[in-house]
Amino acid sequence: MTLTIHQPCAHCEAEIARQYQLIKFDAADQSHNSEEMFLCARCARVERKRLQSQPETGEGLTRQELISLLDRFFAASGVFDVCGRCHQQGTGCCPPTCRVMGAAGCDPNNKFGKTVFCATFVCSALLNAIAECDAETGRTLKWIKRELGAAEFPIYEMITRVPAEAREPVRPLALPRRYPKPPDLNGEAIKEKLLALADEVLALRRLWHEQEQEERAAVKLKASQSE
Repeated sequence: MTLTIHQPCAHCEAEIARQYQLIKFDAADQSHNSEEMFLCARCARVERKRLQSQPETGEGLTRQELISLLDRFFAASGVFDVCGRCHQQGTGCCPPTCRVMGAAGCDPNNKFGKTVFCATFVCSALLNAIAECDAETGRTLKWIKRELGAAEFPIYEMITRVPAEAREPVRPLALPRRYPKPPDLNGEAIKEKLLALADEVLALRRLWHEQEQEERAAVKLKASQSE
């Protein structure tokens, strides 16, 4: 259950305000910084226009360039193959309600497109397998997932149709114009090793899926007994 916080607008003090988040990246260590504020709908629109009118500065990749770079890496490394098999066995991470989902996982041709969070997300089972193939690539992907994907998690929630009452209360005020460019990722270099580990990854996902189902069943049973 999400805790709702009521605060007046920081600009005009209107009583009805929402919590917004602005993500920026630190050029020194390439970590993300989050600034949060409560704004009414009118002031949020004004602030968005102000941010969009500012000249674009800094280096790095645009949102779509980052997504395309990661898609190429995942395709070349065999990650998409493993993810597709995981969805086919019914243990995929992505919610089945997602607008970008196809029969075998994410459909990049869907008109809604991916979010940066989607493109940077790698489940722990697969991420550990990648790190076993190449430790440096594993560290890079963990950094991408932790820092770059954080920029638009609320957009991911909308794309995947998370119920409104279950979403994070904070909304993005504006998405970053530029993202730090990840170090070079060589998908072909790990493909053979990764695909050799695919069966282990899929077995672990099945085990986790069974545990998750048991936990959900226990929660439902407890709720029914308390009624």
